[in-house]
Amino acid sequence: MPYSKEHKQQSRDKILDSAGRLFSHQGFEAISIDELMKDAGLTRGAFYNHFANKEEVYAEAITYRALHSPFTHEKLEAGSEAEWFEKTIGAYLSREHIDDSPAPCPLAFLVTDIGKREGIIRSTYTRVYKNLNKLFRRRLKERPVSQETISAVTAMMIGGVAIARALDDKRAADKLLLSCREQARALLKIR
Repeated sequence: MPYSKEHKQQSRDKILDSAGRLFSHQGFEAISIDELMKDAGLTRGAFYNHFANKEEVYAEAITYRALHSPFTHEKLEAGSEAEWFEKTIGAYLSREHIDDSPAPCPLAFLVTDIGKREGIIRSTYTRVYKNLNKLFRRRLKERPVSQETISAVTAMMIGGVAIARALDDKRAADKLLLSCREQARALLKIR
């Protein structure tokens, strides 16, 4: 008896969840299909029911992680801009995000790994980055904030998290994250 659509979707989601987590922490080269499927609790054969190759699952995991990020689920109209800022930008630029996040942002956690890739992987990363900017643009539509400013803030967020993760001095990392939060607040004119 064939599997139901729901079962197939659950299997696909398990693979993408594992892929997003493993690739975010170890990079593309360090993870094999066998390791990925073991982490997902599925067989190697199940992988090929959903994906043609490792590049495809890597690209789709970027989108999956972005869509399942707590930062993208913050309601656009909920609360004040200051509350929105703390729940999105403030939480993104936090120690908890770089140390403990079960769903780290693929834009920051994979940035150097993606720079080595071609084709579908870079296209997916570009699309996710552009969508982040659109999300901010929609949330800040009532403010006189330019697209250039939003692009600068999102780039600073991603870069700030990527650098903070790389530092071995927690105090320096915390200062960097605080500085990025303060500058983002000032650039977006949120009090």
